Amino acid sequence: MFRDFLFFISEACIGMRRSGIMIFISIATIAVSLIVFGIFLLITVNMNNLADFISSKLELRVFLKHNLSTEELQILQRRIATMTDVKQVVYIDHETAWKQFQDNFKTMDLSDLLEQNPLPDSFRIYLEKNDQIPVLARYLRSFPEVEEVSYQGAIAHRIELFSKFTRVAGLTLVILLTIATLLITVNTIRLTVIARQNEITIMHLVGATHTFIQWPFIIEGLIIGISGASIAVIVIKFFYLFFSIRFQTAIPYVPLVFDSLTLNLIYGFVALMGACLGVLGAYISVSKSLKASI
Repeated sequence: MFRDFLFFISEACIGMRRSGIMIFISIATIAVSLIVFGIFLLITVNMNNLADFISSKLELRVFLKHNLSTEELQILQRRIATMTDVKQVVYIDHETAWKQFQDNFKTMDLSDLLEQNPLPDSFRIYLEKNDQIPVLARYLRSFPEVEEVSYQGAIAHRIELFSKFTRVAGLTLVILLTIATLLITVNTIRLTVIARQNEITIMHLVGATHTFIQWPFIIEGLIIGISGASIAVIVIKFFYLFFSIRFQTAIPYVPLVFDSLTLNLIYGFVALMGACLGVLGAYISVSKSLKASI
């Protein structure tokens, strides 16, 4: 078995030397296809990350009535924290809120207009699902301790739609690019197989089995796929590192994905996809040629 495998590898290497130009074209085609695929995959991941980041910043502000005791505040905070989909409840006392307001608007001098702090105590509420913000807001307005509830309803709804759109569009794009890359790979490798159609026909006439004929081509496809994927990963890695750092420097408040685990998973997926597409493309191509030679 091992001896047969070595024979198939040697035959694959001989075949690749004979079809040097076609092999080069196949590797280049797969590399370009995977570069486009990988870049769009990185864009999709970053768009999803941006949607999650914006969603995580949405909050519900609950302004409380004056003169509530510490015990009443703690009971209300615990009650809200146990509600469905509530991720976090942060208490902001009126003194802290006033200090934050003054820090944010240092150019405004309100000392002549206001004698005392006008801001009430409040809760900042963060939810697991932003589509539940309007529902919870209506419910909290009925509480006797609550003076007013504020939230960015339209923005919350738009961001929720944007988040769903990026996920669906990203998944659809990945599937379409996968199919397109497969078709390109199959047709490119098929040109290599067609160039050696006479060789396949002769091997078939002398009694070689389909498996015996297929294996050298499948190994060729694997080598082509790995070679193209390796080039693609190097280019994608350099492209992302080069542009992401400059983009982050120019627009620092937009979060980009720099997590090494996520990026390595993407690069690994591109490499695995290249190997699989090479093998699958070679198998489909040589199978069609074998049927044509019967």
